[in-house]
Amino acid sequence: MKERISTSGQLLFFISLFFLQLHTLAQSSTTDGAKKSNWPIITRKGDKLYEGNKAFRFFGLAAPNIQQNESQIRQDRTNRFPDEYEIRDALGAMQRIGGRATRTFSLSVYTPADKEMPVYITGRRNYNEAAFRCLDLVIALCNEYDIRLIIPFIASQSFGGIRGVDEFSDLSGKPRGSFWTDESVKDDFRHFLQFILNRKNTVNGMLYKDDPAILAWQLGNEFGSYAGDRKLDYTEWSPRILSWSKEMAAYIKKTDPNHLVMEAGGVDRPAMLADPNIDLISDHLYEYWNRMGGQPWELAPIARASVTETRGKKPLVIDEFGLGSTENLRSLMQLIRSDESIVGGLLWSIRSHRRDGGWYYHNEGGTPVNSFHVPGFAAGFEYEETRLLDLLRTEAYRIRGMEIPPVQKPSPAPVLIAKGRGFTWRGSTGAAAYSIERSENPGGPFTLLATGLDDSVIGDVKNFEGSSRASEALVLFYDETKKQGITYYYRIKAMNSAGESAWSQLLTIKP
Repeated sequence: MKERISTSGQLLFFISLFFLQLHTLAQSSTTDGAKKSNWPIITRKGDKLYEGNKAFRFFGLAAPNIQQNESQIRQDRTNRFPDEYEIRDALGAMQRIGGRATRTFSLSVYTPADKEMPVYITGRRNYNEAAFRCLDLVIALCNEYDIRLIIPFIASQSFGGIRGVDEFSDLSGKPRGSFWTDESVKDDFRHFLQFILNRKNTVNGMLYKDDPAILAWQLGNEFGSYAGDRKLDYTEWSPRILSWSKEMAAYIKKTDPNHLVMEAGGVDRPAMLADPNIDLISDHLYEYWNRMGGQPWELAPIARASVTETRGKKPLVIDEFGLGSTENLRSLMQLIRSDESIVGGLLWSIRSHRRDGGWYYHNEGGTPVNSFHVPGFAAGFEYEETRLLDLLRTEAYRIRGMEIPPVQKPSPAPVLIAKGRGFTWRGSTGAAAYSIERSENPGGPFTLLATGLDDSVIGDVKNFEGSSRASEALVLFYDETKKQGITYYYRIKAMNSAGESAWSQLLTIKP
């Protein structure tokens, strides 16, 4: 009899979604730190950060999609904002790496060019409640996972689906470039600051300005790129960006005196070091994009030069680094750890498992790097994904003065999903591989079909990402030995060097 998997696939998919919600709600967190009853807001003294009376230093991974998915967006846009499973997967992966901090990307701004893509800032003084409920959940879960969050408000660039200062000016009905100087546009941005700083989190009930999960508010992303990206005179635009930065930093501090403020570049650093409302200095260091004479830069000497400017004055954070050889990044991480005036660094960048199965991924500007997936897979061999993640984990514990703990087994249990004539699954955090079994009876006995299965199997990510299939979850396994006319029951579990997850739900495939 001809199989009806293709006609029943949608029903099975939605049944799987139901089981996933049960898994998500029921999961207990052996790898997820419980919320602390007395979790102090991070403070600054000189060029050091403090968590209560203890110096706060960190390594981690930047998480530019933890509050808005950028790639593999469904046609109906329903996965634009990460759900609880995806957010927990990203935070759980960072926690397993030893991370104590992460950084979102800038909050997205509406433009007609992005058509129906949902964003955070939808119009002049209008904000997307669904988007901010996603950010509410991110912040609330950071409390649970013991991870501090840096949030940059707006991008200097105009990346598709994100946009930034020029599009914000458009919403105000002003010409591009007026973001930095026009009083009405600045009033509109202050309105946004009032909205976000005073927002009451719908998950944990705290005002953002009181929440200890927030490590710092960052004025924006890479303001130093503004003039160069538009082929403008830097000497003309830098003073404008400086004036705006000083004005908005003062406004943030007046509205939210609790949290630290981080600058976003684009001005003379001595001015930011001198400003009383700026707490943190940032650097973005990349081998593939930072070149001199056609040769990649060694990153550690650049960081060493930066910290000579900031030492004794304000902490330096390398809030983005990466896209380079392992040895170059190793030297940079060792410098960050050894120089206490550099409080931390965030490797660019992590992507989570997808609710549809497999992973989110993103190629970084034509480089070999296609984002990081914990614990690292053969698909990332070209950029030594596993080796770099192991190195980051080592340095993340060393910078905290801790022994490196044992690896924890994967959790939660995966969720098996029928797709076409095969299967995909929602992965377990920390899983290195999977085993799938089959039985003709729901109570077993079960037969092992395959083990060592990998859910990070994208071959040519750059080509796939630009294709019409970019929003689809891949089929990760086909059962080539099944017989016609038989009802089968399938289950899958995750594994790594520490052990195994629980089995998934049983997935029934009828003839």
